[in-house]
Amino acid sequence: MILPSLANKGPILVVKELVDQLTIHGYRCSVYYFDEIIEIQMKCETFKSTLWGRIPFEKYDIVHSHGMRPDMYVFFHRPLNTKTKFITTLHNYVIKDFGYQYNKITAYTVGNLWMLLLRRHDIVVTLSKDAMVYYSFWFKKSKLRYAYNTRDISIADDIEDGEKNKILAFKLNSILIGVNSLLTRRKGIDMLIKALVQLPQCKLYIIGNGYSRKELYNLALKYGVIHRCKFLGYKKDAYRYLSFYDIYAIPSRSEGFPLSILEAAIFKCPVVCSNISIFKEAFTENEVSFFELENIESLVQAIIQAIDNKKMGELLYQKYINMYSPKKMFQQYMDIYNIYG
Repeated sequence: MILPSLANKGPILVVKELVDQLTIHGYRCSVYYFDEIIEIQMKCETFKSTLWGRIPFEKYDIVHSHGMRPDMYVFFHRPLNTKTKFITTLHNYVIKDFGYQYNKITAYTVGNLWMLLLRRHDIVVTLSKDAMVYYSFWFKKSKLRYAYNTRDISIADDIEDGEKNKILAFKLNSILIGVNSLLTRRKGIDMLIKALVQLPQCKLYIIGNGYSRKELYNLALKYGVIHRCKFLGYKKDAYRYLSFYDIYAIPSRSEGFPLSILEAAIFKCPVVCSNISIFKEAFTENEVSFFELENIESLVQAIIQAIDNKKMGELLYQKYINMYSPKKMFQQYMDIYNIYG
């Protein structure tokens, strides 16, 4: 595996889950990373490298890169004649998601450069069927595969008593809507703040940092709901707060694959989410409560539905077990690696 870093971020967590499964099933793995950010531990040997350092490809049957710089490394360093198979996983919708960070020209230019860098990979893995269609603009169907993400967490993981007291003191008798997210426009948290105006029985608990934090805080002030919003900032292993939420919300405008919904599923927490393609592919209206993107009234009704539907969390958990467990992801990647079974 080649990674940008060992930071506690979604794509790296997915690699950790995959490495865990590969190791459990007896496969030898190595992880190479570029940046000196070590926030998670891999169950295999790890090596710090650089964009121009040497990785001994000849030692491996498969080299699996994740991220633009790792893909760039493969582009520049893959030998002309090699038996090693080179695979990448794209964890987002590149140009679309870049558009929420940069101007259109930058997003288009950098995104297409990334696609060019993948010309030397044998297989491009996406996180969904929908993403396969998106990337078919750049790659032949024979080069594309998909594998759904997974999360493996314990509901026994707990927060400190002081944190418990704070969240309970804030919640009181209200319905607590939780969000564990990077705070950017792409995540759609602004819609939740606007919906809160019509939901006097609800409060919003936001865990995460990002460039939109100040903007979201000011929006809550503008709409007169700041007293029902709590901005916690970054918290390690934010999933530990899920047991305190009555509803988990993920109103994203774009997502690669919703890891936080899988975390909510493990806790059997009802989920409200936007009706973007990946969510519609991954879940049914019996398992989550959908709302129409950018429609605040629709979001309000979806939250009310989630409050009233007592079976939704259990159905979501069963979907996780049947479709998105670590075993399922392992099987999908083994099919891609052509060494499973």
